[in-house]
Amino acid sequence: MANRFIAQYSFNFFLFSILSIFSSTIYAKTGDTTIVNTHQQVLIQTDPSRGSTNYYGWGQFPKSGSYQKMYAELSFQCPSGMTCGEWDYLNYIRIGKRKGTFNDSLGWEIMRLITPYGLGFNASWKHTWRFDITDFQQLFRDSIEIWYQHTGYEARNGRGWVINLNFFMIEGPETRPVLDIERIYTINPPYGNDSIFDARVPEYHWKLDPKIASAAKTTRFKIIQTGHGMDKPENCAEFCPKMRYLTIDSQILDSSYVWRDDCGSNPVFPQNGTWIYDRTNWCPGQSVWDYNFEMPNADTLAHSFDLDMQHYATTSGGANYMISAYRITYGDFTHKHDVAIEEIIRPSTDPQYARVNPMCGEPEIIVRNNGTDTIHNLYFKYGVVGGNSKTHYWTGTLSPNQKQNIRLSYGVDFTHTSTQFEVELMESNQQIETNISNNKLRSNLPPTPPLLPNKIVVLFRTNNAPSENSYRFLDAAGHIVYEKKNFTTANTINRDTFYFYNGCFTFQFSDTGVPPESYFLNEDGISWWANTADGTGTLALRNGTTGQSLKIFNGDFGTDINYDFTVGYSLNSQDLSQLPTTGKIKIIPNPSQGEFGLDLEKSGINPSLGKSEISIYNFQGQLIKSIQLEPNHSLLPWISLPELSAGMYLIQVQQGKTKWVEKWMNIHQN
Repeated sequence: MANRFIAQYSFNFFLFSILSIFSSTIYAKTGDTTIVNTHQQVLIQTDPSRGSTNYYGWGQFPKSGSYQKMYAELSFQCPSGMTCGEWDYLNYIRIGKRKGTFNDSLGWEIMRLITPYGLGFNASWKHTWRFDITDFQQLFRDSIEIWYQHTGYEARNGRGWVINLNFFMIEGPETRPVLDIERIYTINPPYGNDSIFDARVPEYHWKLDPKIASAAKTTRFKIIQTGHGMDKPENCAEFCPKMRYLTIDSQILDSSYVWRDDCGSNPVFPQNGTWIYDRTNWCPGQSVWDYNFEMPNADTLAHSFDLDMQHYATTSGGANYMISAYRITYGDFTHKHDVAIEEIIRPSTDPQYARVNPMCGEPEIIVRNNGTDTIHNLYFKYGVVGGNSKTHYWTGTLSPNQKQNIRLSYGVDFTHTSTQFEVELMESNQQIETNISNNKLRSNLPPTPPLLPNKIVVLFRTNNAPSENSYRFLDAAGHIVYEKKNFTTANTINRDTFYFYNGCFTFQFSDTGVPPESYFLNEDGISWWANTADGTGTLALRNGTTGQSLKIFNGDFGTDINYDFTVGYSLNSQDLSQLPTTGKIKIIPNPSQGEFGLDLEKSGINPSLGKSEISIYNFQGQLIKSIQLEPNHSLLPWISLPELSAGMYLIQVQQGKTKWVEKWMNIHQN
């Protein structure tokens, strides 16, 4: 079963190879990247007689070297001639035996995944998850056995998964050196009796090695914890959010709920089972998040660590937690100034970001401050590789080791034929960084969003819980163009017609409103097999002129829908900044409070040729007001509309048969 593969590529060859095989997000590094495969096209199935099956794979990792980043990518797909696995089972990935440099056996868990309810997936289904395992990278030296454990009691009647597991080690200086790492425990304590839990989760004691004390700065406690079982009275530990307390030297220094509240936004959807239910730090078909608590620690005194859970008494049934915990000692950050671009969320083909791609509006990235200095501003350059680039200036506060999601300005030129998007950090705190190896990142471009007509009908039939639903249209910059909420009548067809100017838009539909008292669950879409009390709703977009169906949405979407589209141009055929309906007339200021000026100087309007007409429309296409401009009118007319309510409007200027249209946002409040 062992599969061995190692490849060290130059940067250029690494990009070429990895684009078609692994992640859709690529680190553009100055050094080499090592890729190690330990499990290639391995069929995993349950063993119902034991409850778990083990799959071992060896990988030849570097014997030495410095690596600034290490992550693993695990992919699942349905086996040929079989169906995918049916149930949400625990999968553990561990470091097993180590030969050569260490010559030992660890058995340490480094990653955990919960399998999806996959019985309804088709033969083409595939998904990939990425795990950041940089904290463990020093353990991966020489020949390493990776122990993959798949649990569950599902019968082997033509069901299973095919997995691929690859490790990426990106060469470069460590962000901050790991001076010491120790496993505290891997345990499975029952929950529901405090004394038994305390006995099964022992207090941990440690002293800092004097040899590293002078270089030590912080201690991190890394915890991988999930809850399981459905007892009485609260369905613990799978479905009960309970508080975890971390006690250091007899003092509670950290408390947090062991819980995931985002299962309805799962990128693996829809699934056959109860995938939308929030759970104890896990969702079906998702990797388990590790929890990290850090504290300053540079002395050599004796210290104690204890993990405890909120008091809970079970009356029947069984509840338990699966816990792996580690203590990690770090040295200081290598650089004072070091911001890394860690992820490109959009545009991207990464399966984890499928809910927000394809896109045409604002790109979104994740950055992390890997230096000692607090960052207050960042300067980015980005665009399609080989094409015209844009710039974005971010201001805020980014503390050491803090991550931040940043939305870049819209208007990317997608006309170039490259298949990649690139973003580069040019400056932080108005300085060029000393470590530029993590300042550039690329992603594969997803398909272009659809081109829709300028008149669109939203056809929405409510289910029995209309109060849970709302929808809105956003422009490319994320401003609300139109919003509809407060649905009150069940099982009713709503037809709403909207007119759009040329541009990029996002249709967002939400199921996060207040549920009816008769059934408290929401974030479950508008049609879900496990909630028949809510009934069945439907949602579609239609061509407002021809009635043709443009998009029919699956009602089993969980929390929300994000659907990007363009009007008047295809994303890869014309830059947003070059659209004929923008730039011909300019509204100053925009947005404004009930009044604005029209700059017609570059519009082509000639006042000496006759009168012009200004028409103001709302986004239902209704004419709100018409204003006549007499011959020889000003090229900078001032319009006052104090009676209009706040919202988005279309301003049309017409002279003869020629029309110009621009959007205007009124922020005036009556």
